[in-house]
Amino acid sequence: MEAAPKIIKYFGRTTDFRGKTLWELVGSLKNFGVGRVVTRSMFERYPEPCFYRILKVEALPKSEDPLQDRKVKVWVEKTHRGKVMAKPIEIMGTSYKADYKLIPKHEEAEYCRKSSPRQEKILPRFIDAPPLLREYLKEETGQENPQIPLIINKYGYKNYRLVEEGETPNVELKMGLGTPVNPRLYPSRDVESK
Repeated sequence: MEAAPKIIKYFGRTTDFRGKTLWELVGSLKNFGVGRVVTRSMFERYPEPCFYRILKVEALPKSEDPLQDRKVKVWVEKTHRGKVMAKPIEIMGTSYKADYKLIPKHEEAEYCRKSSPRQEKILPRFIDAPPLLREYLKEETGQENPQIPLIINKYGYKNYRLVEEGETPNVELKMGLGTPVNPRLYPSRDVESK
């Protein structure tokens, strides 16, 4: 009698990670990889270079938590989308993820090459109010096209800023629903008025 073929079924969450944990990489390198370049596979979605240059490595004490054994404390100089961060950052919370790749020494110069910087987005100071709020503000203030101030997050790495005096914004922000997937579902105003 012939044995039935084994069927393998996978259960649980899937992951997009491709690589090794940071501890697996730096633990096998001379001087724990200080000076070497490491990247994450999640950074491959950007056209500009994104990588970490290892500055210092520190092992964590033994722990009961099995995930804690896979973690390591690493200080790195971070380059994100071609821009070098001003201060070194500490990686510990994400060091257990199997997503890190070591760049070979002979490829480091090519991988870390400077690319042309991304164009900075200059945003206007005021934008149109959403439709319902616009109607309310028209009644309250009497203005035909009331606008509200644009507030942006000023912390962290940003590639945008508010327009300054004498400048013109290079990004136009419009309030609306965008282009509908099926225009037949949204009759034009001419049809509504008939």
